[in-house]
Amino acid sequence: MKKISVKIDRLEEKDLERVMEIWLHTNQTAHSFVPADYWKGHYEEVKEALPEAEVYVARSEKNGQEEILGFLGLSGGYIGYIAGLFVAEAWQSHGIGKELTDYVKRRKDSLELHVFAENQRAVRFYKREGFRIQEQQLAEDTGKPEYRMVWEKKKRQGILVGSKAGIVCCSNGLPPERKETMEKLSAYLRGAGLTPVSGSFLYQKHSVFSGTGRERAESLMNFYLDPEIRVIFDVSGGDLANEILPFLDFDRIAESGKEFWGYSDLTTVINAIYAKTGRSSVLYQVRNLISDQGKIRAEAFENTLFEGTDELFDISYEFLQQDCLEGILIGGNIRCLLKLAGTEYWPDMDGKILLLEALGGDVPKMATYLSQLNQLHVFDQIGGILLGTFTEMEKNGYSPSVEELVKQYTGGKLPIAKTWEIGHGKDAKAVRIGAKITLNSRQVDKSGKQCG
Repeated sequence: MKKISVKIDRLEEKDLERVMEIWLHTNQTAHSFVPADYWKGHYEEVKEALPEAEVYVARSEKNGQEEILGFLGLSGGYIGYIAGLFVAEAWQSHGIGKELTDYVKRRKDSLELHVFAENQRAVRFYKREGFRIQEQQLAEDTGKPEYRMVWEKKKRQGILVGSKAGIVCCSNGLPPERKETMEKLSAYLRGAGLTPVSGSFLYQKHSVFSGTGRERAESLMNFYLDPEIRVIFDVSGGDLANEILPFLDFDRIAESGKEFWGYSDLTTVINAIYAKTGRSSVLYQVRNLISDQGKIRAEAFENTLFEGTDELFDISYEFLQQDCLEGILIGGNIRCLLKLAGTEYWPDMDGKILLLEALGGDVPKMATYLSQLNQLHVFDQIGGILLGTFTEMEKNGYSPSVEELVKQYTGGKLPIAKTWEIGHGKDAKAVRIGAKITLNSRQVDKSGKQCG
C-alpha cells in the first residue's frame, strides 16, 4: 500500500475538471450494470451543481505537484446525506475513502446514503465503516435495487472524573476583582471531579482587553490541541468574542471532539463553530454554578458532564404558536448573533430552530434586531423559534412584549415556543447549539414521529 500524507478541504474552482474525471470514470467502472450513457447524460448537470455543494476533496502533494485522490459530496443538517464518495482508480484500497468518511463523521451526528445493491464492493466498505442497511428500494431514475444505509454516532459519553478542563475568556477580559470568584469556581470544579487549567488571557490588561484577538484565539486553540484537555469553559461575556474568529483553526476544532461551553457574547463563537464544522457547543455559563441561584444546577451539571445524561438540557417550555418544534438549534443572544450576519460564520438557517434571548435591550432595540433578521429573510428560512428570557424587557414589563414583537414580524407561519430556563438568569439551564432539539405538546404517534 502506498504511504501518503492526505489533506482534506473544500472543493475549489481549479479542482472541478479533475473531480469530474474521477466522478465519470468511477461511476462507469463501479456501476457496469448501469448504461454508460446514463452517467454521460448527467455529467453537465453534476458539473454545474458541484461548485454550489458541500464537497470535500482529498489531496496530496509530492515534489510541489498536487494530486486529487478523491472527493465526497455532503448535504443535510444533523443528518448528513452523502450524495457520493469517489476515489481515483489508482488510489482505491489505500484508505482514501475511509479518510473522507471519517472526516465527515467528525462533523455530523448521523449520516445517510444510497448505494446500488449490485455494487457489493461499496456495500462492504460502508458496512466496515459502521453503516447499516436500513431499507432496500428501487432507484427512481435507473430502476435498479439500492440500499439506504445509515451511520449514527455512538451515544454521548460522559468524561472521566479527573479530566482537565480548559478555562478561557474569548470576549471581554475579567476585571481583576473577579479573581476571587475564579478561585471559587476552580475550587468547585475540583470538588466536582475536574482539573481546571486556566488560559493565559483571563483578566483585563488594557481597558476591557485581556489580549489581542489573535492572542485570545491562540489561547483557545492551545486547549483544543492539548490531548489532556477534555472540555473547554469560557467564563467571559461582553462584546469582543468575534475578534477571535479569523484566527481559529476550525479543522482542528472539528477533529478534537471537544465541547465548548459559553454564553452571551460567545454566541458568536458557538454559532461559528457550528457553521464551519457542523459540531455542537453548549450555551451555558459555568460561573453560574457558584452563585446562590445557580447552585441548584450543580447536580444536573455534574451528571451531564460525567454520566452523559441530559439533565442540564431538560428545559420546560410552552407553545405560543402551533405545537411542535424539531430541528437543529442555532442562535442564542440576539444582539451577538447578528454580528455574524454577512460573514462566513453565519450559520445556514434552512429548516433550523432559532433560539433568541437577551440581557439588555428595550422595545426599539428588539424591533431593530427582529427587523434585521426579517431583512436577512431568516424568518422565511427557519423551521421555528424558541424564545428564552429577555431580562430587561421582562423585568420592566415593556410593551409590546418580545412575544408580541416576534409574532408581528413572523406572522402565523412559524411554531414559537417560550422557555424561562434559557438566558442570562443565574439559575438558567443549558442548550446545545448545533444539535437536534424536539419540543412537542402533542402525543407522539405510533411510528415514534415527533413533528409533522
